[in-house]
Amino acid sequence: MKQKIKLAVHEAYTAMYETLEGEQIYAVVLVTDGDCGSLYLTMGTEKSLLQIGESYEDNPENYRFLKDEFLHEDDTDLLQKVSRELLDRALNAGEQFAAHKVEIHEAMSDTMYEFKQEGVLDKSIFAFISVTDDDDEERLEITSAKRCNPNHPSLPAFLHNWQQ
Repeated sequence: MKQKIKLAVHEAYTAMYETLEGEQIYAVVLVTDGDCGSLYLTMGTEKSLLQIGESYEDNPENYRFLKDEFLHEDDTDLLQKVSRELLDRALNAGEQFAAHKVEIHEAMSDTMYEFKQEGVLDKSIFAFISVTDDDDEERLEITSAKRCNPNHPSLPAFLHNWQQ
């Protein structure tokens, strides 16, 4: 499953990167839901961050790491196919659901970490994983952010967001 996720995320990232025409990407987040039955990739850009700040009439920096506010999400067939497979697995996991969840979270974290190590994601891009509608959100975001960005200048600000 990890290889399928990695290929799908690579395709989604490449497609999104090409459509942004030189916008400065500052964050990439791989997100699943609480059941690990879907997957999507979202990006934050400096331009979209300013748009968000203007629309809320607020300091854009308040939204820098809020993945739900990012304006760019994937729309690729391969990632949708992997999401359907994940949903089937989640629905049929039964007593193995906890193991399914751990496997998907690890595959997501490994994917983002490897993309940073391999240079797929530039070292200036802040990368992490997240989950919607689940109590694991804080743990996953902090753990993956530290792993993927140990020396990134934005790491302290990211961690500070969780301490507020």
